[in-house]
Amino acid sequence: PPPPSSTSGSDGFKAELTAVDVEGDIDPSLTSGESASCEMSEEQDVQPLSIEQRYRAERKAAKVRHWKEGPFAAGLVEITWRDELTKCSAYRDDEDGEGDANGANKPCCSDACSEDMEPTCCCLQLSGVVCARLGAGRVGNMAVLREVNVVEEVEVYDDVDDENGEGAACDEEGGSARLPRTHKVRRTRMDCVVGPYWPMLFCVTWPLVLGVSFWTAVTAIPGKPLLFQLAWAALTGGLIYALFGVSCRDPGILMRHSKIPRGGARDWRWNDQAQTYRPRGAVYDADCAVVIEEFDHTCPWTGTGIGKKNMPAFQAFVALVFVCLIMDILTLTGAFG
Repeated sequence: PPPPSSTSGSDGFKAELTAVDVEGDIDPSLTSGESASCEMSEEQDVQPLSIEQRYRAERKAAKVRHWKEGPFAAGLVEITWRDELTKCSAYRDDEDGEGDANGANKPCCSDACSEDMEPTCCCLQLSGVVCARLGAGRVGNMAVLREVNVVEEVEVYDDVDDENGEGAACDEEGGSARLPRTHKVRRTRMDCVVGPYWPMLFCVTWPLVLGVSFWTAVTAIPGKPLLFQLAWAALTGGLIYALFGVSCRDPGILMRHSKIPRGGARDWRWNDQAQTYRPRGAVYDADCAVVIEEFDHTCPWTGTGIGKKNMPAFQAFVALVFVCLIMDILTLTGAFG
């Protein structure tokens, strides 16, 4: 038969030559080979994850879940101190190059000799070694040495239906009226916790305080009047107690608040680093990687952040350290006779 014309009638449309129009023009072996090659390329594009990749993905997902759902307002850090030891090699082998940098959350010494160097880098690696052996817990970059579970009573508010039972009634300010009721919850209380700079505390501050005090007690205090000895002992004991109260106590770590508490709409703000609402005065400390209420600063000499719960002890420590230092110097030089 004659081949089909290039046009179709008077409309002038071009006829399309396909495998259906002309049989035998396309080699079946060629089409099967092309389809096979396409399937092979698709299989090459979608490769199954290796065990190592699946482990890293699950570890990262657990880390993010702990960051968003943990009981304390903490930053995106490793869940345990043992995980801190494996972080360096894990990030070094990371092919995406993604760094979940949040505070002290980078590979160890990856930014050394640069302006962005993380000051807690070596301290966190040392914490991973020591705290993992001690079985210490972790909240942000704080090492929890002792914690207890306590039961506290908190007030929760239930919406009150209107008289017709058609929905929540409104108070005078236009909000939904709520009735308070007492609810008991179990929480974790940290009795002994140290900050990220605990190596500075235990290797510098404590040796200075205890060493100078012991030297003074052995060489200069004997032979002094009893009243002077009692005064020196009281001041030195107060200094040691104040230092312990600053360095080994909770500085005021905020509990996580996924919702704004009742009556706090004006004073509470959302914090991205800790994924929580925080009240006015509470600040996210990148060194401690937690939100601290009434945060003032991070003190490397005491190894921790200074906030609401340890500020009185910090003020007492600063005052007593100068008084005891001057008293010890005058006693050792024989100024008191």
